[in-house]
Amino acid sequence: MRIWSKLAFVAAAPLLLTGCLWTPGKFQSELTLRKNGTFVMDYRGEIFLQMPNDSGQPAPFNGSMVRCYKDGRVESGVVEITMAGDNVSEQGVDPVSAETRTCSPVEIASQKAKHDKQEAERLSKKAQENSEMAKLFGMPGTDEESNRAFAAKLMKQAGWKSVSYKGKGLFDVVYRFEGSARQDYAFPLMPDSDMLIPFVTIRPRADGAVQVTAPAFTGGSGPLSARARMMGLPDKGGDGPKSLAQGRFAIVTDGEFLTNNSEDGPAAHATGREVHWDVTPASDKLPEALIKL
Repeated sequence: MRIWSKLAFVAAAPLLLTGCLWTPGKFQSELTLRKNGTFVMDYRGEIFLQMPNDSGQPAPFNGSMVRCYKDGRVESGVVEITMAGDNVSEQGVDPVSAETRTCSPVEIASQKAKHDKQEAERLSKKAQENSEMAKLFGMPGTDEESNRAFAAKLMKQAGWKSVSYKGKGLFDVVYRFEGSARQDYAFPLMPDSDMLIPFVTIRPRADGAVQVTAPAFTGGSGPLSARARMMGLPDKGGDGPKSLAQGRFAIVTDGEFLTNNSEDGPAAHATGREVHWDVTPASDKLPEALIKL
């Protein structure tokens, strides 16, 4: 059954705009493919709900931001400056009333309190916007309650043996799924979200071979950057979410590796042959292999 029309990897532009993404963290994963046409997909480790880039921290306050005037006014922040010949004046301010003075500790403290309040309101608004954006794409919100509810919902899906929410968008999971390699498969498929870059895909070919790709198992600037380089396109990966993946992905089969882009190539395994990819912040390869079953 074809599922690719529902996957946002074929239209990655929304990810660049929203930054909402399911992404692996620290993990160990193995895909076993058998000549009889079956497979077993194992994944143990972290999955992050990666939200739009935002420091989540208030902008720092500095007393030098405060300006006090002799007419009693107190301001903080950047004041617009205009140039007129050799004269410098503040936009819209009478030069006579623009004479400054030393601010008192009370005045500075008052401006700091005002700054802190404004930053708290800004961060609260940003968090709400992020939560609404996530829910728009079928993801849980940024609040702890909705994420715990999502973990419980995920446990109802086939293959998810254990899902534990650790806070701040981090899920610790144990996944094991057995299926047929004679049909398209992607991991993970979330209950309500079609907006994802698959960790692993299996695509059978008419000649009996199976193509395996692991779009999310790349480090560096992430899967969008890796895919752009593979296709000879301008690398726009810096505009999208960065990879958080760290771990090893292995493919084991009693079939024949026709092609693969692993570092070391096929090696002997107890049940056949194995290839693997070590994913680190310094790696940038998107794992791919073609296997004859």
